[in-house]
Parts: sequence; C-alpha cells; structure tokens
Amino acid sequence: MKYKVLIVDDEPLIRMTLESGLQDLGYQTQSAMNIAEGLRLAEQFSPDAVLLDNRLGTDVGMDHVQDFKRIDEDTIVILMTAYGSVSQAVEAIKGGVSDYILKPFDLEEVNLIIRRGLEQLTNKRSLELMKLRPHRVLGVSPAICRIRADMEVLAKNDNVDILICGETGTGKEVVVTSIHNGSARRDKPLVKINCGAIPENLLESELFGYEKGAFTGAGKTKKGLMELANGGTVFLDEVGELPLFMQAKLLTFLEDRSFKRVGGLRDIEVNVRVAAATNRNLEEEVRKGTFREDLYYRLNVMQIHIPPLRERKEDIPVLCQYYLEHFNRKFSKSLKGVDPEFMSQLQNHEWKGNVRELRNVMERTALFARGEYLTSEATGQVFQSSGKSAKTCGLSYPVKDLTEGPVDLKREVEAFERSYIDRAMDLSGGNLSRAAQLLGCTRFTLKRRLEDGVPE
Repeated sequence: MKYKVLIVDDEPLIRMTLESGLQDLGYQTQSAMNIAEGLRLAEQFSPDAVLLDNRLGTDVGMDHVQDFKRIDEDTIVILMTAYGSVSQAVEAIKGGVSDYILKPFDLEEVNLIIRRGLEQLTNKRSLELMKLRPHRVLGVSPAICRIRADMEVLAKNDNVDILICGETGTGKEVVVTSIHNGSARRDKPLVKINCGAIPENLLESELFGYEKGAFTGAGKTKKGLMELANGGTVFLDEVGELPLFMQAKLLTFLEDRSFKRVGGLRDIEVNVRVAAATNRNLEEEVRKGTFREDLYYRLNVMQIHIPPLRERKEDIPVLCQYYLEHFNRKFSKSLKGVDPEFMSQLQNHEWKGNVRELRNVMERTALFARGEYLTSEATGQVFQSSGKSAKTCGLSYPVKDLTEGPVDLKREVEAFERSYIDRAMDLSGGNLSRAAQLLGCTRFTLKRRLEDGVPE
C-alpha cells in the first residue's frame, strides 16, 4: 500500500522537490499552491498526511489545520515553516498538528516525521478498534467460565507472563485486554506488537528502538515499543512467527527485562508484563526447530487455551446478543432479537473463523435486516446461496433495490469487500496466508483490512 501525501506550499521549487523526493520514497503525492486548492485536493485525494506551509501569502497555515481535519479527522497534518519557535510549536500541537518541520529541511527528516505520524495513527486506530471489542470474555460454557476465573487471578498477579493459545478469531486479544484492564497496570500502556506483520529487517528497531546514527536514515533517537510500554503490558501477537534471531533477543529481554537500542551501548530496563498469543502448536514448532525450546518454556509460565467456537456452541446466543446490541447502536436500528430458526442455523454452523466469523455474520445480517428480527435471508453469504455465483464460489451478495431510495455506496462497497474476505477466511480455515493467496493480496494487506474493518 502506498501512503498519500498532499503538499500545500506557495513556493514551486519546494513543491517540486517534495513531490519528486517523496515519490522516490514510495508515496503517492499531490500538491497545491494555496489553502483553497489544498482543501479541494484533500476532498478528492484523501491524503494520509498533509505537509502544510505556515505562510501562504496572506493565509496562515496553522489557522486552517482544522479545515483539513474536518475533511478527515485521521489526516496527519505536518506544519512547515522557516520561522520556528518553541511557543509556536506548542501552539501548533495544541491546534491539531501532528509534527513540526523547520525549513530548510532534509528529505529523510521529512520521511521520518511522516512515518512517525502514520505509526501514531495506526496505534490510535488499533486502540479505537479495541474499544469496539468486548473487554469481557463472553459466554456460559465451562471452558469460558474457567478462563474467566484464571483471568481474575492473573489480573491480581500482574508480574506473571501469559501464553494464550487458540485458533484465529477465538478472542485472544480480548483476553489480554481484559486482564490488562483488570490489573494494577490498567493506567499504563497496552502495546500490541503483531510479530507477523513487521518486516524482519525492522523487527529489532521496532521492538527495542534505535540510537541516532545507528543506520542510514536514523536522524534521531527513537524509542521502541518495549520502552513505550514501560509500566504496562506488551502483547506479542502471533509470537510463533518471530524469526529465530529475534527469538534469541526476546529470550534475553525476558530474563531481566532490559535491552539495548539498535546502535546503543546502554542497557535500558523496563517494567512490563508480557502476554504472547499464537494460533500455532508451539510444541510442534519446537520439534521442527522453528521455535526455540527455551523461549517456549520461558513464555509458558501461565497458559490459557481458548477452545474454538464449534466446541462451545452454548456461547453463541450470548455472543449474538452482545453483537445485536452493538450493531443496533452502530446502524441506529432497534432490532429485537434473532429468529429461532436462524439461531438454530447459527448453532449448527461449523464456525471455522470462530468468533470473528460470527461477528461478521451478525454485522451483515444487522445491516441488511428488514424486519424486527435477524433472519438468514439477510446474511447474503453463509446461510443463503442462490444462482450461479453461489454454486461456483459459495459467495452471494444482496443487491438493494435502487428504486426504494438512495444507498450509502461507500458502506455497500465495504460490505461487499467484507463478504469476499469472510469467504476467503472460511475457505482457508482462518489461515491468513492462505486467505491472502485466495484474495490475490499480501498477508500484511489482509491483516490490515481485518484490523481496520473486521476486528476480532
């Protein structure tokens, strides 16, 4: 995925230099010479970041930061100026600016500032997604009741590391979030690290940070995620995908909770609880030589195994009620419940995608429901198929009658995309790599789609 950057500056040479340089670095760019043109392009181009000059003729860029934020509140606005001061920087940050660049600037510095802003945005979105998920482990099955009892003990004893095992979509992150929120660490950060989504060559610097000058482009010291989580909880998701060289570094860190930044000489100590999650059989990975035995035993201080949804079907009505209430609020509906026949179908379904798959079905059904109760007719995929498309690929999608009134095209397109993602996840049994192959995209792209729109 290429991030999009909008440059708003009245100096043609600066616009040309930034456009050319940022394109070479892999960004998509557009540029404008004044505020009016910049706002028009922001509507059309939907930039991830705006590089905004503070002096644009008679206009002051800082006065228009919120104009860009009103178009998209998640847009990162970076202020550029040749006349900087500490008081102006503080005022800009308070006004919604993500960062501040003094002219003349170095292109690598601009790149690092954009990347830092995008990282902050990703973390913000992750936190927002986590708010949409139940921070309680819902269910009435014996397995879930036992897990809740273990979680209560672990919340009170917040120095014990945790290993959470279970298939994709069972709710491992919900368990970690609930334990963290119930512990004395609740006011400190909960930092999620997706071990399978970070490129190998960036893993060490992302986890442990780097010192200024440690490598080309390291223009300033950067704290790693372990350091940012100090006092809180580090969640190592998909820990089974860590390469062996990082497994060794993680083991060293777990022994004394200290590390050196990349290029650094000083030991940095942190106080963090480590929770690791995996959908792999780590004992089998140890036998195959792809996971260190000593790291496995170091992580496996306390293990929580979450059984798949198909083995605890008595939890399905409880989860359905939770999601019904959630989507009533999201879609401004007043659905009363689930039709008994549809509930029977839900309880007899195999649920290869576990709770995530159930959530997706409930979202689609609530979105397209026409009556007061949810029925299988509105699912459009799992419980209803029709025509040639359903026979050939198992996927159908209900098209609304346009004669009944206008539709929300963006929402319809998002729901259509979700139906393909859901089908791929079903066919792959929840395996992200295989699902990505079916969809013709990278594993990282699919993971981002799921995190952006289909939370566990």
